[in-house]
Amino acid sequence: MNQDGRPDPDALLHAISREEQRSQSATLKVFLGMSAGVGKTYAMLRTAQDRLKEGVNVVVGVVETHGRSDTKNLAETLPFVPRKKIDYKGVVIEEMDLDAILELKPKLVLVDELAHTNAPGSRHQKRYQDVLEILAAGIDVYTTINVQHLESRKDLVEQITGVPIRETVPDSILERATQIALIDITPNDLLRRLKEGKVYLGERAERAAQNFFKPNSLTALREIALRVTAERVDQELQQFTDLKQTPGPWQTNERLLVAVSHSPYSERVIRATRRLAYNLEAPWIAVHVDTGVTLSDEDQAQLTKNIALARELKAEVVTTTDTDVPSALRRIARQKNVTQIVVGRPAQRFFRDFIEGGSLLDRLVREIGEIDVHVIRQDSDPKRRLQLLPKIEHFSSPINYWNALWYLFGISFFNAILEPWIGYRAVGFIFLVGVLGVGLFSTIGPTLFVAVISSLIWDYFFIPPKMTFIITESADAILIVIYLLAAVVTGYLTSRIRSHERTLREREDRTNALFEVSQDIAGSHNKVEFLSKINSRVGRLLDGQCGVVLASQEGKLIVGEYKPYSPKPELSEKEQAVAVWAFQAGRPAGWSTDTLAEAKSLYVPLKAPDETVGVLVYQPRTKRKLNLEQENILYSIASQLAVSLERHFFEKRLQQSERLKESEKIHQTLLNSISHEMRTPLTAIMGTATALDDEKNSKNPSYVRALAEQLQEASDRLNRVIENLLDMSRLNSGVFALQLEWHDVADLVGVTINKLGKNLGLHKVEIDMPKDLPLVKMDFRLLEHALANLLLNAAAYSPAKTTIRISAMRVATTMCVSVEDQGPGIPENLMDKVFEKFFRVPGTPTGGVGLGLSIVKNIAEIHKGSVQVENRPQGGAKFTVALPLTEAPPGPKEER
Repeated sequence: MNQDGRPDPDALLHAISREEQRSQSATLKVFLGMSAGVGKTYAMLRTAQDRLKEGVNVVVGVVETHGRSDTKNLAETLPFVPRKKIDYKGVVIEEMDLDAILELKPKLVLVDELAHTNAPGSRHQKRYQDVLEILAAGIDVYTTINVQHLESRKDLVEQITGVPIRETVPDSILERATQIALIDITPNDLLRRLKEGKVYLGERAERAAQNFFKPNSLTALREIALRVTAERVDQELQQFTDLKQTPGPWQTNERLLVAVSHSPYSERVIRATRRLAYNLEAPWIAVHVDTGVTLSDEDQAQLTKNIALARELKAEVVTTTDTDVPSALRRIARQKNVTQIVVGRPAQRFFRDFIEGGSLLDRLVREIGEIDVHVIRQDSDPKRRLQLLPKIEHFSSPINYWNALWYLFGISFFNAILEPWIGYRAVGFIFLVGVLGVGLFSTIGPTLFVAVISSLIWDYFFIPPKMTFIITESADAILIVIYLLAAVVTGYLTSRIRSHERTLREREDRTNALFEVSQDIAGSHNKVEFLSKINSRVGRLLDGQCGVVLASQEGKLIVGEYKPYSPKPELSEKEQAVAVWAFQAGRPAGWSTDTLAEAKSLYVPLKAPDETVGVLVYQPRTKRKLNLEQENILYSIASQLAVSLERHFFEKRLQQSERLKESEKIHQTLLNSISHEMRTPLTAIMGTATALDDEKNSKNPSYVRALAEQLQEASDRLNRVIENLLDMSRLNSGVFALQLEWHDVADLVGVTINKLGKNLGLHKVEIDMPKDLPLVKMDFRLLEHALANLLLNAAAYSPAKTTIRISAMRVATTMCVSVEDQGPGIPENLMDKVFEKFFRVPGTPTGGVGLGLSIVKNIAEIHKGSVQVENRPQGGAKFTVALPLTEAPPGPKEER
């Protein structure tokens, strides 16, 4: 509720939304027990029978009877869905048929043993995942689970029983449940059932009695089950009070709240509250109310120390902003369903207590009658000072008092002009308006200063007898006293309104800062961009310099490498050591902390849910420590940064994983292609060698020549495969050095055709080149390899006895060498892929690794040229290699 007793709209909206979601979704009822054998399955079946009698469509998805006759007989009275049989390594395993249940779509389905692990080959790994899918389909579910299978209780149960727990379900399942039914029996009754064979049979029962089923272990498990159920009931009660907005709190479970301030006596109050909470076994909350008062460095340090003590003692720390402390405590107490409030003994402040309607203790006792209030005494009584006026905080600098004094002189001069017409008594009202004006635009110090000085000026210069402080008429004396009280009270109230306004504005600024940080993260394309923005924004907001040091993929902090978002100035070796300590320990360190406090900067670890991704570095421009709200902003921004950076790292790792998968596919393809391409010529070589080893064949010269030709062809094919692989490896390494020299294109074409020889088969090669082509600066061996790949590609994909045409021509500053074939051409949608590594046009004859055209492209590009492909109008494909032309050196002079 709000401080005026009305419902909190945010809490009410959240509760209504949660209730609507529950009403619109399928219900989940969990039968919870401390261990096997307490009767969870039997209770679930009995409840299902009652629902069946009510006309509800109930089916049994899966029920494990474990040989218990009474459970088996009860299960047979209910309709069931036949189980699905899964064959795993020759063993047939029966599992719940999820698809059959979804197709049948009953109103209610029974699913026993929620923590069960499904057989390999099932849709989901865990049975609870099947239940979630059933619920998503709008089908209600009854299920059973033992307390040891809850993820949050696993370690505790293993410690108690000494038995490892292999199957667990997340606690969110219980949060999803609409009802939790605790099936409870005493440990003695459970042991008796075990001896009677109603839990396990045979040797399994003996092993259970020796290990898990021990009286002390069962008692501890029973307590855990009861606590889990009590926590759930407590959550439902809290949700109910939020929705119904009861005047609460209902004292069903003790909750303590302690008010924490910058007073040194707060430490004793915090420790006392911790003792009370421990004795009551109750949670407790430490609340600090920021009233907008600027604290001195000493007070701020004490407040930070008090808050740190509360956190160290495992309190839930809540900070809120409000100008009225009792109202804030009342609001937090009702939101958290607090039953007891602990405060220290308040100091007496007559004036402020009179204005505010009593001290903090008086107002808490009067306004929160349903909550007990504890007052903690101090070890030694503090020196009491009667504070007639509130303590004036040093918000204002001397210039503010100086300006207020001149403002007052101006009003006095104005009153001196009007006094002959309005009278000296009316002048007091103008002074009062002036005091109100100061209160609207300044703090309480200058306001009270103007109130007191204006009363003295009015008395001395305007009230008869003038130029003296003596007042002859009793009415004037009463008037001046009333004026002084009215000026002080109205000035104080006006300054409180201004303080409240300032507090709201600061709260709005903090909210806007967090919103802008979220926008920076959401609107940036990479981490460098949003980190730079956030560093700049935080530096302006907290008056300092900010930077981020990120962790490497190996989980180590990179402190020596400078990046755009790194701290400025760069960190010294000592500062780097502090950053590494904060990163490894997961705790803030450095300036304004108790750890390595001599450091110049504050180091906040960026702790994400799964890992620590770096350190946020904040270096202040002044020595003044951050107040609690500023620390909260810094830590909130650090939390947002950590989550965003972890998401960025996850995306990067996912991309790397995808690249590794793609690389693995490429390697597998390469391995398959190479094995095929090498096996064919190697098989031919081995067969030829075997044939040559036969004495009968060696006597036939013509047969030997034919074998030699086959051996040569196989060797050439194997050589081309190896050359392509080696060239691709060298080209991809990025360290390949070109041997550039001036050569004639005609020589390149002639040498390439002669070397290929019979590899072009029965194809006719036609050459079309002008005689006056200029020289080209090239790596002759590489371009010979590229041209050979184009010719072999044309021969491989063209019908036999067709013509392969080679042409060359100069186009501006480019030499274009083209190879045309009369094959089927290339599909238009695959034009951009033919130069990719290991790509082969679907449907083409087998053979080749798919590297030839990719090598041609790489060779052309390292010559600062390009290669293009197009389909000829008359059929076939045309590949064109374009090489840049530069001015050739002059040739040798001819002798006359």
